[in-house]
Amino acid sequence: MNLIGFAKGLPEEFTEQEFVDLINRVIDLKQVATLSERERLNLFSGAQYLADYILLAQEAKGEVETRDGRPVLGYDGPYIPTILQRPEEAAPDFAALDNFGVGEGEKYFGGDDA
Repeated sequence: MNLIGFAKGLPEEFTEQEFVDLINRVIDLKQVATLSERERLNLFSGAQYLADYILLAQEAKGEVETRDGRPVLGYDGPYIPTILQRPEEAAPDFAALDNFGVGEGEKYFGGDDA
């Protein structure tokens, strides 16, 4: 399966685990942590390029929502508490490297985030 297959195969309603199981058919997430620093940067650059390209396509199709003049980007996958997204007072917790974010949102925000 490739990423287009992932996009087409993810049902409208899904659990965090179903999301992870399907994305794992595209890329073996466990391997990401075992890559060299350079390889991880290469993978991040590819993912960032793809995210930027998708955002541009959404903008071209008029699909980007704004609030107070700022874009609001949707995300429906499991919460990954990175340095850019976890609450400021929260210490780093690398459990998502093993659980792929399943249940992580509940630790920080309570409830079901999928």
